[in-house]
Amino acid sequence: MKIMFRKVTLLPVIVAVVFVFPGAGTAQEVSVDDTLHLTLDKALEIALSENPLIKVADKEIEKVDYSRKEAWAGLIPSISAEGSYSRNVKKPVLFLSEDMAGGLGGGSSTIEIGSDNSYSAAISAAMPLFNMSLFKSIQMTDVEMKSALESARQSRINMINEVKKAYYNCLLANDSYNVMFRSLQNARENYENIRRMFDQGAAAEYDVIRSEVQVRNLEPSLTEAKNGRKVSALMLKILLGIDSDIPLGFDENLEAFKELIEGMPSAPDQDLSNNSDIRQLDIQKLQLDKQFELTRAQRFPTLSAFINYQFQTQANHFRFDDYQWATPIVAGLQLQIPIFSGFSKRYQEKQVEVSMEQLKYQRENVERQVSVSVLNAYSSMEAAAQKIESARVAVRQAGRGYEISQARYQTGAGTLLELNDAEVALTQARLNLNQARFDFLTARAEYEKTLGTNLPEFAELPGSSEETGME
Repeated sequence: MKIMFRKVTLLPVIVAVVFVFPGAGTAQEVSVDDTLHLTLDKALEIALSENPLIKVADKEIEKVDYSRKEAWAGLIPSISAEGSYSRNVKKPVLFLSEDMAGGLGGGSSTIEIGSDNSYSAAISAAMPLFNMSLFKSIQMTDVEMKSALESARQSRINMINEVKKAYYNCLLANDSYNVMFRSLQNARENYENIRRMFDQGAAAEYDVIRSEVQVRNLEPSLTEAKNGRKVSALMLKILLGIDSDIPLGFDENLEAFKELIEGMPSAPDQDLSNNSDIRQLDIQKLQLDKQFELTRAQRFPTLSAFINYQFQTQANHFRFDDYQWATPIVAGLQLQIPIFSGFSKRYQEKQVEVSMEQLKYQRENVERQVSVSVLNAYSSMEAAAQKIESARVAVRQAGRGYEISQARYQTGAGTLLELNDAEVALTQARLNLNQARFDFLTARAEYEKTLGTNLPEFAELPGSSEETGME
């Protein structure tokens, strides 16, 4: 007997996590002796708190926040201090005219100035009063924060999608294992019944041999299904960031998502405003707008205030108590007006304008691709929903057919071949139903990911809507 059993396949993101974050298996502290019982919501909550990719995205928000604070610090007065000591190994001289030299009673035309030792110290403070470039730079960091928040949101959306698929893989593997286990039990019961009938002379030896072969053929399929459960569980553990030795228990099966399947939307959603790729492009448009304003702000004059407080003295000895210190104070305003820079600023503005046009075309293309992805995911959901209805009827009919074939064989009206065919049909119908449910749930996860609507409340970033300016 050949049972069509689909193997669980590894998701590409899992391999990436294994190589990039080899220590991801130690994040969740759960005793190996304890079973970690999971629901879909609990699995998502663990992944969003323990997965290294999510932590990297959150750290990026923290880094951009410090960058924003650094930009604001440009408005705060800056204070600096400096000091110096110099030794005049050979003092500078002042050249005198012959008349001045004669008036001083000497024939020399030079005179040494200064002292052997020279000391100076200064405290300076400066503060911008008007700097349009600085103001625009601060606004630019606000947009960078929006971009970081949206990147973190996108990481969560992608992680939720991967966790859902991995979780559904586990449920499919478990349900498929249960189907194969029931099929093997049925084959063993048939074998025992036929052997008793043979002992009583009511069945042929061929039927005993054939029923035993049926059991032997099913045992490898059950082993394969068991290995599929292990592989799918390992995939999920990596995404959750838990140790591979922790046993998992699932409090749900594919049938538990009956309401989600029956609640399929009547038509594909056309609102793409929450799609993360489109939102990122909109934020890039804001960045280009601010970059253009920043470039244009370089045409404005800048005005700053400063004050300088100095300590100065000179002496030919080191008797510090006898020093006389001079303390000049200088304060003022500094104005800089750009006049001409060789048209460089104009060319910079043109570059930004071209980038805006490129982004416009790119957004149109991405929007079309996202629309197609939504339609494809919805079509997959529709096809899977139809398969589910057909598979349900097939399971019900195959179950009834198996009961009839059992009764016919026990009364001598049916053959072993008929009984085996009925059992194979029932097993295949159950596997097809599980696969159809799995196909629908994975298509639904992809549909929600594309629309950007699959974020549960505990996955929302605090203040993300206010920061990004997007609802």
